Amino acid sequence: MPTQNPNPTPSYDGPAAGRRIARHLMHAAYIAAPVLAAIAALLVTANAGATIARLLARLGADPIGQALGGASTVGVLGLLLAVTLLGQHTPTRALSLIYLVAWLPLTIALSAAEAALASGLAALPALASIGQTLATSLAGLALLPCCTLAVASRRADSGDLRGELGHYLSGAQKLVLLAATAGASVAFGLSRGMPAEVAAFTAIVLEVSFLLALARAGQHPLHSWALAAFGAVLAVVSVETLSVLSGLRTLAALAVIGETAYLLTPAAGLAYIVASQLVGQPASTRARTRAVQPQAAQPETQPDADQPETQPAYSLNGHGGPK
Repeated sequence: MPTQNPNPTPSYDGPAAGRRIARHLMHAAYIAAPVLAAIAALLVTANAGATIARLLARLGADPIGQALGGASTVGVLGLLLAVTLLGQHTPTRALSLIYLVAWLPLTIALSAAEAALASGLAALPALASIGQTLATSLAGLALLPCCTLAVASRRADSGDLRGELGHYLSGAQKLVLLAATAGASVAFGLSRGMPAEVAAFTAIVLEVSFLLALARAGQHPLHSWALAAFGAVLAVVSVETLSVLSGLRTLAALAVIGETAYLLTPAAGLAYIVASQLVGQPASTRARTRAVQPQAAQPETQPDADQPETQPAYSLNGHGGPK
C-alpha cells in the first residue's frame, strides 16, 4: 500500500499567483484612492485658506478677520461644491453651480494676488490691485450665496437642471446689467461735475423708471414706449461713460444727446408716472375690480334679503303648526 509523503513539496502556479497579487493590489488601490484624494483636497484647501489669510494679514486684518476671510472663500467654495454634488433640490443645485463657477476664479485671484505681493513682482500691479479690492469686499460677497441659496430652497422643484440654470443665469444677467448701467449713470454725472448725491439720485430715478416700464410692458402701448425710451437713455449714457473712461471719443453728438436725456430724467420719470395713471388703472386695481363684479351680479339671482324666507313651523308635540 503506497504511503503519502508527510512533507510534500508545494507546487506554485506563477501566473495564477501573479494574478492574485494584482487583484489584491487593485483592491488596496480602490480603498486608498478616496482617502488619498480627500487628504490631497484637504491639503490644497488648507494651503489656499492660509494664502488668503496671509493676504488679509498683509492688508492689516486681525487674526479673526484672517480666519473669517479664509472661511468666506475656501469654506464657501467647499459648501457650494457639496450642495452641487450632494443636493437633491434642483433649483438649489443650479444656483450653487453658478456660484461655484464664479467663486473658484475669486479664490484663485486672491491666491495669485498674495503670490504677486509676496514675490514683489512689479509686472503684475493690476492683479495685486484686483486681489486687494476683492479681499476687502469678502464680507459682503459671502452674503450673496448664503442669502440667495436660502431663497432658492423655497422654489418648487422642477427636476430640470438645464431649465433652472437658464432661469438663474437670465436673472443674473439682468442684475449685472442693471448694476453696470446704474454705475455708468453715476459716473456720467460725476464726470460732468455733479455732486455725488445728485448723480446717485438721478441714476436711481432712471433705473426705477426702467424697471417699472419693464414690469408693465405689454399692458399698454405707453409702457412699451416708456421701456424703449428709458432703455435708450441708459444705453446712450453707458456708451458715453465708456467712451470717456476709455478715451475713445468717436461720436461728439452722443455726449450732447446723453447730457440732454440725463438732465430730463427726473422730469421724464414723473411724467411717466402721471401718464400711466391717466391711461388706465394699475393691474392690482383691475384685479380687485374683476373680483368684485361677479359678487355684484349675485343679488340679482338671490331672493331679497329684506323679505324673510318661509320656514316650516314645528310645534313641541311633533305636529306641524298652522298653515
